[in-house]
Amino acid sequence: MPGGPTIDPAIDPAIDPGIGPATCPLCRRPLAPDAGTDLHHPVPRSHGGTITVPMHRICHQTIHALFSERELAERYYSFAALLEDPAIQRFVTWVRKRPADYLDRTRWSRARRRK
Repeated sequence: MPGGPTIDPAIDPAIDPGIGPATCPLCRRPLAPDAGTDLHHPVPRSHGGTITVPMHRICHQTIHALFSERELAERYYSFAALLEDPAIQRFVTWVRKRPADYLDRTRWSRARRRK
């Protein structure tokens, strides 16, 4: 994938194209080349999503630990919407204090386990 995946502003106009593909769109920390990086579908593939966005594995796991695919497709398909959620805000505040290559086991929220 030369040049990395593209981020479609129609999907998420809040993403600043100037941050480049080497920055996580959720926490805005740099993506470390040797650390875990995942490709996130802002609209899940099960709901017709095709666009992928590179991000830290811990950020990606947290999104999926908190929200169902239906919630992601219907409400949280943009990073602006994700960042309005209080649980994501707490996570981002916490993870920004960690180094870019920080990895941790993400636990499913109790509410998410019941969905």
